[in-house]
Amino acid sequence: MTVQLVPFPAAEYGAWRSRQVERRRRWQFAPLWSDADAAHARARAAVDDLAPADGLSGTYLMRVLGGDGEAGWLWLTRQGGDLLVLDAEMAEPEETAAEVLGLLVHHARGGNASYLVLDRMVAAPTMAALAKAGEFRVESQTMALDLTRDAPAGPAAARDVELRPMTQDTFDAYLDAAVGEYARELQRTDDLPWDRALDRSRADYDTLLPSGLASPGQVLLDVVDLATGANVGAMWLGMRPPSAAFVNDLYILSPHRGEGLGRAAMLAALDWCRHQEIDVLGLTVFRRNTVARHLYRSLGFTAVMQVLRSPVPPAPPVAGPR
Repeated sequence: MTVQLVPFPAAEYGAWRSRQVERRRRWQFAPLWSDADAAHARARAAVDDLAPADGLSGTYLMRVLGGDGEAGWLWLTRQGGDLLVLDAEMAEPEETAAEVLGLLVHHARGGNASYLVLDRMVAAPTMAALAKAGEFRVESQTMALDLTRDAPAGPAAARDVELRPMTQDTFDAYLDAAVGEYARELQRTDDLPWDRALDRSRADYDTLLPSGLASPGQVLLDVVDLATGANVGAMWLGMRPPSAAFVNDLYILSPHRGEGLGRAAMLAALDWCRHQEIDVLGLTVFRRNTVARHLYRSLGFTAVMQVLRSPVPPAPPVAGPR
């Protein structure tokens, strides 16, 4: 099948936007928020941000045409030096993915993009087909665990820990260490200079914790090793009413890493959430954190969203005259 990209018809934008809200509700927010009304509200807010009712905001839609007419659509944006695919739908994704991916690479070259990125809802069939058709690397993934099911299988924690509310002193110490560690992660992941990575890290923490330890909707807990009584880390949970939460950070102090305390802290967090009648716990993990990825999978977390990146290959050389 030969496919091509053309501008999406403006007359069909409203109907597409309604479908996009439903796609986001079902595949992105329902697994992370548990409550149907909350998931729908979050999906609508997400679409309103990038695709408001009066037109797209920093993004653009392309229709995919095949030999028999309409084959699907692509929702794209540019982010720094990358071409980002926000969502896509094709009538026959397995049959058209490779050819559509070739068009995306050509489109990325035309805009001097360094990388092609899929901001993928894992359950969306076309995004899965595009990911399979290319050589993408998973940079990060957002995962969820249904706490209404049985406790996760696997080994018990090697150490016993308790989660206790942070004091101002432990919060200050945690924040100083966490800002620096997050900045190093941003520097590695996004290829940022150290000063920019540190500024962005501070800004992100200021946004999420505007009132420090007293920030509304945030629960900050010390991880205490019961064998020694020592504070060995921190657990930061963001509440998502009415019945979900998100692990904003699990931080184990560097001298105590490799001792099984991360697993112990997560198991304690699962117990804490169940006692708070939390039904779903979500989190995001980066590619380089292989230990955390293994831990979360072993606890039963499954991927909901993934960011996949592939370098845009250079255009093939143009053959000269013979």
